Amino acid sequence: MRFSPLELNPEFPLDIVLDGVRDDAPITQLHIHDAFELGYCLSGSGTFYVGSKILPFHEGDITVLTDREFHRCRSSPGTSSRWAWFFFEPTRLLVPHAAPSICWEPARFCGARFGNVLRPAQVPRIAELVQFLVNEARRSDAVTRVNLRALLLLVVNELHRHFKKSQRSGRADLSAQALARIAPALQGIAAGFQDPLTIPELARRCGMSVRSFQQHFTRLIGHSPQQHLVKSRVQAATALLADSESAIADIAYRCGFNT
Repeated sequence: MRFSPLELNPEFPLDIVLDGVRDDAPITQLHIHDAFELGYCLSGSGTFYVGSKILPFHEGDITVLTDREFHRCRSSPGTSSRWAWFFFEPTRLLVPHAAPSICWEPARFCGARFGNVLRPAQVPRIAELVQFLVNEARRSDAVTRVNLRALLLLVVNELHRHFKKSQRSGRADLSAQALARIAPALQGIAAGFQDPLTIPELARRCGMSVRSFQQHFTRLIGHSPQQHLVKSRVQAATALLADSESAIADIAYRCGFNT
């Protein structure tokens, strides 16, 4: 897994990528940024890998990623997807320019229970704002920066309005640093869940005994490595069943189910 710091302009800490492309190449490495990432799928479909989660995405979906979760996406086999991405630091970009203060609680937008891929039907108000945001980002005039700040403030506020503060104080507060010890296992499962991975092999990659690895993994993720491997295969198969015309048996085999 790789830390990919972003060199944001101190005067306007926002980096925009319009018409970005993701192909169907296998995922070999997850990464994490030191900023908030807001994505919008312009076209295509595929799968997002976020920490221990495998989430399908489609055209029109919105992705929400904090600096607390490793992630990567790949497009459906034989295709590519187009994206618009906004990387920014909310408290630096929006305060005091767009507002005297903002509610910014990144713990709401990460963890096992948060689905980082948002469907337009799930969050219609946010989806509408993000579409306005993408259109505004394609302009370049005297008020573009002001409008971008205002729209991002609305998006951030609507995210907090829609996703209420969790009453749980545990796993949602885990940082990437806390997951570092089992990062090689998470990476191995994300990149090769279709392979005959074994728990001793995953433990070896993390430099731990099998017992210690199982205990550490379960405490951080909330379920055992064996359960996570099966869950990853099921999630990947679900995404392929939704986006592929392949036979069910072929999809099962490609996801590591040999019977």
